Amino acid sequence: MEQLIIGTAGHVDHGKTVLISALTGVDTDRLQEEKQRGISIDLGFAPFKLPGGRLAGVVDVPGHEKFIHNMLAGAAGLDLVMLVVDATEGVMPQTREHLDILQLLGISNGIVVITKIDLVEEEWRELVEDEIREELKGSFLEEAPVHSVSAVTGQGIEELKAMIDRLTEDLAPRNSTAPLRLPVDRSFVIAGFGTVVTGTLVQGSVRVGQTVAVVPPGLETRVRNIQVHDRDVEEAKAGSRVALNLSGIERHEILRGSVVSNPGYYSQTTLLDAWVELLPGSPRRLKNLDPVHFFLGTVRTVARLLLLDRDQLKPGESAPVQCRLERPLVAERGDPFVIRSYSPMTTIGGGMVLDPYPEKHRRFRKEVSERLRELKQAPAEGGDAAFVRSKLEELIAADPARLMKETRLDEERIKAILEEYAERGEVEKVGNAYILSAIRQEFETKLLFELKRYHDKYPLSPGISRASLRGHLPRAFGQREYDAFLERLQGEEKVDVKSDLVSLYNFKPEPAGKDKLILEDLSEQYRSGKLQPPSVKEALDKAGAGQARRDELFNYLQASGILVKVSEDLYFHREAYQGAVDLLRRHFSENDTLTLAQFRDLAGTSRKYAQALLEHFDQQKLTRRVEDHRVAVKLGRS
Repeated sequence: MEQLIIGTAGHVDHGKTVLISALTGVDTDRLQEEKQRGISIDLGFAPFKLPGGRLAGVVDVPGHEKFIHNMLAGAAGLDLVMLVVDATEGVMPQTREHLDILQLLGISNGIVVITKIDLVEEEWRELVEDEIREELKGSFLEEAPVHSVSAVTGQGIEELKAMIDRLTEDLAPRNSTAPLRLPVDRSFVIAGFGTVVTGTLVQGSVRVGQTVAVVPPGLETRVRNIQVHDRDVEEAKAGSRVALNLSGIERHEILRGSVVSNPGYYSQTTLLDAWVELLPGSPRRLKNLDPVHFFLGTVRTVARLLLLDRDQLKPGESAPVQCRLERPLVAERGDPFVIRSYSPMTTIGGGMVLDPYPEKHRRFRKEVSERLRELKQAPAEGGDAAFVRSKLEELIAADPARLMKETRLDEERIKAILEEYAERGEVEKVGNAYILSAIRQEFETKLLFELKRYHDKYPLSPGISRASLRGHLPRAFGQREYDAFLERLQGEEKVDVKSDLVSLYNFKPEPAGKDKLILEDLSEQYRSGKLQPPSVKEALDKAGAGQARRDELFNYLQASGILVKVSEDLYFHREAYQGAVDLLRRHFSENDTLTLAQFRDLAGTSRKYAQALLEHFDQQKLTRRVEDHRVAVKLGRS
């Protein structure tokens, strides 16, 4: 592991900054106010060359309770933490609060360092160590090594370096091939260079000249320069403390909590599905929509927590919630967060993001709470599979690429989950997309029902238009998926699809009674009208049929081949239409061109009908208009 991040935690004035100076030779208190007051206010950073040769970044966090928000920004993304306890004071309030925060953030590796041992007797130091051991019971540091040092005399410092080196040897490396994610913890301007941002590179890598996005606000920029521990580098990889010089973006456009990432990969959100737990020692219950201070990564905002299955959360309890955030942020499924009471501010709990881009929920919906309980499971226990399923349910249908974007899971994992669901009959393919079998069956039942209802209402119509039928399905079901769905139903002999019309399989219109007489009347009107047919309204009125049945009657006559539709309000009997085509063929057997006037005279009709027919012939590629005449295209010469 080439790079790793080590952090400190502990009560104010317990010697964290002095300890880092003894380990690294760097004073991390960079602000004038810090030097004047003798306490850390903001985050400090130092490079740390381990005995084994690897380079670590050390993050020094403030210990004072007024600056817990800065401590939280630094504690995110640590590989190993040093919990620092002053030998003269022992465990103090911020020791406990910092320990709670580390636990809530899911940090799992650490060392307890007792400082200032040059000021106490050995017997007292042992009593302090016993107190610490008692305090750490049940925490991730319960079995952690406890090491005593004096930063003033140097006692125990070299041994501490060796211990850190050993404990970090087997830590799993961060993923440098994943998409870039750099939560910003500082931004500033350097004269002559422009805007600089710093942070811990959580995943991925970044190179000089690369185009990156800063979200929020969602702006793209180019990386002009990269520094890792004050050294210029061409590329930085996951686990590094990084400073990026960005071009074309102003400092005020970047806030602590913004994320530098690959363009288009992250979207900001103000809504999160999450699982939250209240610390057993929380001083109060959490009521529905109570405001809390919300910390995720390096971002700090105010959130209102919608309790989805109860009216209040008691200390020590956990529950599914939807977080409504006052400030947009970037989050991933599995990200830990911490919540502090609104006023007075104290750490009361935390949790894990389950879905960073959820739909808005209503309370007390059993299916929502159950889904979030499934998402809470670890990946190996079905959490990833449940997440893919929930996204499929939300998207209706999606291909693997869309699911990768929505879930951030890699292609192999997505395909494995889909195959597992398919084997169980819970997911199936429609075209190139996947859909839950239950939803596909629901859509099939819906369409077949609507087709039957349409046939019952319009027994003469050969079918409903594809677009009208699609209107009975959710908009999220895309056109490609809909077309593939109809093709599948046709292959299963459940529907017939002919051109733009859809009907139940083997459905044939069967006119009877009065309808049969009306259709015969309409057919005769158009047959006798030849190439001067009646208008649709005239024909319907004469046949005694209402205008409301226009589409049904004329669609039947057209589908039956009795009438040919030339324009929206103009139909010809098939005999008259074929006669007009024969006129064309005979004319072009002896002539190269045809004018409108010539065709009008040949057909013995008016200019209105002659023009409509010629325009129709043009559309059918039988003829082509050239200036003021037509030439034959598909007619050929007889």
